[in-house]
Amino acid sequence: MRKIVEQYWSGVARRLQEEVETFNKLIGHAGEQGRENELSLVRLMENLLPTSVGVGSGMIIDSAGGVSKQTDIIIYDSGNQPSILAQTTQAIYPVENVLMTIEVKTTLNEEELIDCAEKQRIQSSLNPANGAPVPPMAVLAYNAEGMLSTVAKKIREIDENARPLALCVVKPGILAGSEKVVTGGGNDDYVVGLAALHTFDAAGDRISGSWQKPDQSERGRTLLRAGIPYPVARETMKNESRLLGEPGRALLMFCSVILDALTSTSTLPQSTLKHYLQGPARELHFL
Repeated sequence: MRKIVEQYWSGVARRLQEEVETFNKLIGHAGEQGRENELSLVRLMENLLPTSVGVGSGMIIDSAGGVSKQTDIIIYDSGNQPSILAQTTQAIYPVENVLMTIEVKTTLNEEELIDCAEKQRIQSSLNPANGAPVPPMAVLAYNAEGMLSTVAKKIREIDENARPLALCVVKPGILAGSEKVVTGGGNDDYVVGLAALHTFDAAGDRISGSWQKPDQSERGRTLLRAGIPYPVARETMKNESRLLGEPGRALLMFCSVILDALTSTSTLPQSTLKHYLQGPARELHFL
């Protein structure tokens, strides 16, 4: 049967997407939309992370005078955050205390990808005084412009040195990063894939490498399967290239990558989340 954790995260992704879409319809100001979208993800991350880790936003500095751009989400070691740098509303974080950053985009397009790459370049130029590696950056977008093939092409065009650790587009469920990082197998090649909805056997278990496609007669951007809505994603303009995306699984895989990266570069305990995401549940339809 389908795993409880996967079913739960399917609901989490739908709720997150609904929050974003509802707020964006009510508020027309792009800046306000963006900040609320960041806060939706902050609430999600705060529930996943241990209490010793803080989640904020602001700028990152190093002791040589380097300064990052304004950063949407900064995950930091709250136990060692110097209070002298937190006395105003503009938070400033020493790079030595930063564990990871996440950029949040309402809609991923070429302009936003360029913005993320530039922020990644500047962040990578910071120099931690303790010799630790520069904290990685991840990107989460709620939607993407264009067909799957177009989005994948734009992501691959990001300079190798400016690519995020992981990139997730919740709707329709795109995930990018090192194959070893995002799927737990393969090699370090940078891949882009869709967390497509599997077909299931009689027991309700996923069938490896088998994806659900809309029937030729089915129309619409979202289709129901077992009473659950799934977005329809197109690789090309041809109807036979349509697949059903699974946003909840993409978001779950993205969060698993984040937690694995945090535990590999800090003293945080190993995340148990990946133990509930095994086998076919980590597969992607590569684009």
